[in-house]
Amino acid sequence: MKDWTFEMGERSRNGKRPAVCEESKGFCLRIQSREDLKDGKKELPPAAVRKYGDQMADHIFLKVPNCGKHWKIELRTSPRRDRMWLEKGWEEFASFYLLDQGDLATFSSEDEHAHFQIRIFSWDDMEIYYPIRGGGVDVSGPNRKETRVEAEARAISISPRSSADEHQYDISKVSSFRSDKPCLNVQITATSLTNRVFINPEFALEHFCKEGSCCDLSLQNTLGDRIWTVQCISYTISDGRMRTVISGAGWKSFRQDNHLEEGDVLVLELIEERRCRVSIIRAQK
Repeated sequence: MKDWTFEMGERSRNGKRPAVCEESKGFCLRIQSREDLKDGKKELPPAAVRKYGDQMADHIFLKVPNCGKHWKIELRTSPRRDRMWLEKGWEEFASFYLLDQGDLATFSSEDEHAHFQIRIFSWDDMEIYYPIRGGGVDVSGPNRKETRVEAEARAISISPRSSADEHQYDISKVSSFRSDKPCLNVQITATSLTNRVFINPEFALEHFCKEGSCCDLSLQNTLGDRIWTVQCISYTISDGRMRTVISGAGWKSFRQDNHLEEGDVLVLELIEERRCRVSIIRAQK
């Protein structure tokens, strides 16, 4: 019996992959838009609800390669129990594994109540790398191709060692900032206002975490009375270039609590190991 509904190259007659079939032990879930990455917005396929609804109750557990601990995702169910949505925990999961529009997740039942193995494929059908949950640990797995969002956001962050021609925006408004500590400037873009922000990988490699690892990073406001813990993830794409992102529930709280808007610039000043004081320079209206 095949574990999956389809092989990665297999499609039905209408060109779409089926969500579930009777012979399979699982189902697939396509990320159609970035709204699907938010808690309560992504609905499970009706066929999957019919087949597994009695098992899932009000939550499911997802097991990811390279991760020994299951992710618990709460579910919201319609009164007739014929529809289900991914609720609390889904947005954090999507942020940690950098899910994006066009990605595909395959769920395989572990023959245990509400437990599923999950694998994630990017829009080009290449399986992603899977960072290990925790701080500063090595990760392994297939390299991921650069996504469309990554290509667009390739140069949204800078460090003092960056050359000017790598960046297309005016940084004169932050040039007056002075510090004797290592600093990283990050411009807030539309992508940054979703669930992650790309930062300069060379700066991150030197000061935060080594290539192919993830760690916790503390962001402190200038008054020093508030701290947000975010995830810093470093990985290599298929052409050998390194990418580093800040993401997770902590990043969501940071951008919401500080009312970040597109065009704002963050100055991350490294004051302790994996701890930054953050100054926010607002975009001119």
